[in-house]
Amino acid sequence: MKLHLSFLFFFSLVLFSCEPAIKGNERSFVEGTVLDFEGNAIANVSVTSRTQNLLLGKGTTDSNGNFEFTSLQSRFSEFIVDVNTENDNSPFGMYSIIYSDNPLQLNYNLSNITLRRKASLVFNIKKTSNENNTLDWSLQYTEPTCEVYDDEETNESLGRCYETGSFEGTLDNTNPDFESEFTSVQNTTVQFTYQLNNTEPQTISIELTEATNFYEFEY
Repeated sequence: MKLHLSFLFFFSLVLFSCEPAIKGNERSFVEGTVLDFEGNAIANVSVTSRTQNLLLGKGTTDSNGNFEFTSLQSRFSEFIVDVNTENDNSPFGMYSIIYSDNPLQLNYNLSNITLRRKASLVFNIKKTSNENNTLDWSLQYTEPTCEVYDDEETNESLGRCYETGSFEGTLDNTNPDFESEFTSVQNTTVQFTYQLNNTEPQTISIELTEATNFYEFEY
């Protein structure tokens, strides 16, 4: 009897695992417009739909920033629309909208999606003094990505958009210098805070006005 039940359980698992992830005759229509922060249309931006790592559909914005495409539907409740996530060399950041509808919608009208321009900061700290100094430092900057979670029950959009990222370090005679380049959002401010030998912390504001920005600090 145990052997018979075990066989039925195993057979059920096989049938479930073999069930196709794609719904054969169901589709969703995805449309919207991609703009920059000044309200100008952005052309040639890739827009895709997926569930987990399964690609369901793909489109590209036209000269007016508009896109529309037909997407497959899957048996998973999660439906994700990614904007500008396929081009690492794009001057704009990435945007994702995550839906958890069950059943899935037949039409996803994303309306206007705003992408922020990216800005890189080439950041250097150099020790120029012969004194035995210790420098504690940190950077706070705006991350160039946005993830929105569409809440069907409350009809609100939740998520994390252009949040504050940070990293920090300590420099001394054994590890005197630091050099790195990181990506943020153009026309935002990076806060550089440092503390030399346990003195009062000081903060310097670094404005990211260009696509590529440079800042060097000596101690």
